[in-house]
Amino acid sequence: MKTFKEFISEALPFGAVVQTSSYGPGLYGNKTADGTVLTPNTRGVAHKSLPLGSKVKITDPKTGRSIVAPVVDRGPYHGNRQYDLTTQTTKDLGYKDYKQFGVRDLDVTPVIKQKPKSKIPNLGIKVNMSIPKIVPTKKK
Repeated sequence: MKTFKEFISEALPFGAVVQTSSYGPGLYGNKTADGTVLTPNTRGVAHKSLPLGSKVKITDPKTGRSIVAPVVDRGPYHGNRQYDLTTQTTKDLGYKDYKQFGVRDLDVTPVIKQKPKSKIPNLGIKVNMSIPKIVPTKKK
């Protein structure tokens, strides 16, 4: 099984400007790959290999507008497109609808969650936390 980093490195390099398209109206009511029903309000993207539920940051280089959306579906399977955006996602980027969005080059970066830092400071002290073994004594 591949790690999230392996999926990302195979999917595309960070900060890549890639060809994207949108989908939606003809598919409303169908389930996406993650099991949710596609509606006009579904926010997300389709990608061929990124794990479902992972997130990507999408930036329109022409407008500077950015959003973060989850991977909810598989695709696109047309041309050299790397991502399909749902209608709601295109609206979040400032487009009236999927027709106005068309096919666009967008900057798409997978988002990697950073591990939370420990709340306990590392003081460089080593402590032996092993439990001593209890050995019964023999009666005389």
